[in-house]
Amino acid sequence: MAGLGRKVFTAGDVLTAAQVQGFLQDQAVMVFAGTAARSSAIATPSEGMVAITTDTDELQYYNGSSWVAGLPFGAWTSYTPTLTNITLGTGGTTSFKYAQLGKVVVVRGNITLGTSGTVTGANTVTLPVTANSDYVVGVPMGDVIFTNNTNYYPGTVLTISTTTVRLLATNAAGTIAVASEPTSTSPFFWASGHKFLMTFTYEAA
Repeated sequence: MAGLGRKVFTAGDVLTAAQVQGFLQDQAVMVFAGTAARSSAIATPSEGMVAITTDTDELQYYNGSSWVAGLPFGAWTSYTPTLTNITLGTGGTTSFKYAQLGKVVVVRGNITLGTSGTVTGANTVTLPVTANSDYVVGVPMGDVIFTNNTNYYPGTVLTISTTTVRLLATNAAGTIAVASEPTSTSPFFWASGHKFLMTFTYEAA
């Protein structure tokens, strides 16, 4: 049943089973070993229920249709994005993690090229969680650094859709800095061990 809100009890009140369930049990922060144990124990959750899963140390609440993250307590969640115009090459790696607090999603990522890794055209990375539709093309989300491990060149993470972002380098053109596509030779000659380092924040759909 759904939680009953708040009730001020007085000395001598006798609680019914429904009151214990509605005022106490259904409004408590319940603890489960994992999502499977939670689903087994709560076949029909009610909107507003809150639970912690100890395998991930994550607080979640039921929004009326699904369990969603309320507050990440432990390690961030790893994900593997789809890359466009970035070929990792032999030994190349990606390391991406994200944390979600309500509608706020924070992402940090590292792309490292391996042998024969290449960088061409428009470099894009997919998001772990679909962004709010307010994120139209060209909205900045955060920062990216392009590095050959000697020099560090700044850039910007821009949206191209609610599921994908674009990595652009800052290029000094005249007296105004502009965002431009990295190339195979810009901001340096890309080779094994060279990296994209990024962090960005956005609102989930």
